[in-house]
Amino acid sequence: MAKVVKGLIGKLDREEITNLQCITMHGQEMVDDYKEWCQVLGFDEGDEDGAEQFINELRYGDEPDDNDWPQEVWDKINEVSNEALENAGTDDGGNQTKESNLSSVELFQEWRKDKGKLDSLKTSENAVKITLWRYQNPLESKKACARALNITKNNIKKWWNIRYFIDGAIADGGHVHPIRLEHDVIKRTILQAVEIAEKE
Repeated sequence: MAKVVKGLIGKLDREEITNLQCITMHGQEMVDDYKEWCQVLGFDEGDEDGAEQFINELRYGDEPDDNDWPQEVWDKINEVSNEALENAGTDDGGNQTKESNLSSVELFQEWRKDKGKLDSLKTSENAVKITLWRYQNPLESKKACARALNITKNNIKKWWNIRYFIDGAIADGGHVHPIRLEHDVIKRTILQAVEIAEKE
């Protein structure tokens, strides 16, 4: 399994390259791994959303949900993500627990410090899909969201708290209720929240 190159991930976070370009720039081994991942999971090669999920699995790792995916895929994901975590010196699991204990204003303040996350949020289609689904299904679980949208659990975790980020940015801790629960409205709302975060 190919190793994640921090410099290329930095370019991806700064939106200098796309997820597909990031995979290609990692070299043939990464491209081959991506192709195999697509075949096993039924993603179309060349699909930016699928490429984003592949990159995020390598960066942050994941664990099986009731063995939804073949064990060979999980073994590869865990192997690479463990290496990435050692290289980065961070543990994303701790961040998720920390975020769940923050108010919407505190979450907003944390996210606005993370330029890479804000840059990624501006272009992530998965972020829009997850946020829209959460507004439509406020009492459902991450697992249900992952199944309904066919998005990996790791992507769900990454963008699960966008609703609270929006509340902190736009309503100063109150609640934001989009005019319509439609893709374009949610995307504009997310971009508005990011714009506020980048100004402050």
